[in-house]
Amino acid sequence: MSPRTSPNQDFEGIKTFRRAEVSKTRQIIQRSINGTKYTKDQPWYMIIDNKVYDIKEFVPDHPGGAPILTHIGKDATDAFYSFHPESVHDLLANYYVGDIAYEDIIPSKGFTKKVRELKEQFTKLGYFKSSKVYYLYKSLYNIILWSISVIILNTFGNTLPGVLTAAFVMALFWQQCGWLSHDFLHHQVFENRYYNDLVGCFFGAVCQGFDPCWWKNKHNTHHAAPNVHGQDPDIDTHPFLSWSENALTDLFDPELAREHAKAFPPWLARIMVNNQTINYFPLLAFARLSWCVQSILYVLPNGQTGSIGNARMPVTLIEQISQAMCGLLLALCFSLNHNGMKVLTEEETMNTEFFVEQVITGRDVTANSLMGRWFVEWFTGGLNYQIEHHIFPSMPRHYFHKVSPIIQSLCAEYNIRYHKTTFIEGTMEVFKRLGQVSYANKKVN
Repeated sequence: MSPRTSPNQDFEGIKTFRRAEVSKTRQIIQRSINGTKYTKDQPWYMIIDNKVYDIKEFVPDHPGGAPILTHIGKDATDAFYSFHPESVHDLLANYYVGDIAYEDIIPSKGFTKKVRELKEQFTKLGYFKSSKVYYLYKSLYNIILWSISVIILNTFGNTLPGVLTAAFVMALFWQQCGWLSHDFLHHQVFENRYYNDLVGCFFGAVCQGFDPCWWKNKHNTHHAAPNVHGQDPDIDTHPFLSWSENALTDLFDPELAREHAKAFPPWLARIMVNNQTINYFPLLAFARLSWCVQSILYVLPNGQTGSIGNARMPVTLIEQISQAMCGLLLALCFSLNHNGMKVLTEEETMNTEFFVEQVITGRDVTANSLMGRWFVEWFTGGLNYQIEHHIFPSMPRHYFHKVSPIIQSLCAEYNIRYHKTTFIEGTMEVFKRLGQVSYANKKVN
């Protein structure tokens, strides 16, 4: 079932599609999401390697969850190969319905072709095989952090400095567990995905209390559509924080106001948006608590009931302080990754190459000194190489520093913006973008 290579080649019995026909299914699923009725026989098409697949029946059973919805009606070739092992390729045959018409076949060229070639080159160099010693060290280091926090609390738990110190160390433990869980659940460490998921569950669920299924669904959707308005859950934070004028339209458009008002009255949403630069750091402190709640609701859609018993004051206090500190430590890194960068509309992403989209919506973070670069890489869990991570999501973090200069040079060759900045400069860019959106809202409202 190879794609058509000649306009005269006989493909009797195999339907051919124009890309415009496939892209119309994007409108179908949007109407579905918005509650508009459509006939059951309407397909959900997706293109992979110039073949067309109707995946509507597969969506409920997709192990990766919601990310698949971001590429209905699109060419999902690079997204598919970025997130799936070879073992699932045969599964596609069950949903194959035809080929892209010869005149609509787009040959691999330019930036996308070079990235695909680099992936093959890096695979041969062993850059997709992790150092087990590195991850053993990281894992043991985290357990030591937890032990130090417990020892401090047990020894000095009756003093405020002792509680604060223990809380800070516990917050660091949670943050670093977050990075480790991220790596394992991206299947960067072991060749066997089951082992990755098992250890990822330990650092995510046991050590932090997050449901890995919730995290995968949310995070993989972000990877599939980074900074795409209406698709990326990481920028779906309004009215608390709004990252684009499109978010303002959704929030205050008269047609949508009635629905938004159910959760947030318009006057409160305006106050939040108008003051989001002031609210930024306080909101970050509540980020981890918000994620915990979302994780619980994901597992228990009907909510939960229960009460909290009478715990010792130091334990209760350290829990509250640690949650707030960890929220800051995590969100400071997350916000630098993409916030304040270009936000794409769904129309724009239909015409943007997958790898280009990964680059122009991300921000790399570095430092001017060797010690500074070491600290940034440790503090962010290697996600300061955000662009490289998005292009090669299954590559272990300890190779990013090797591939970063190559990707940067490639972007320069094709005039694609590769944005790299320092931690402080990046944070100021985030503040600047929040201020721009606030100003736009004040002008209209």
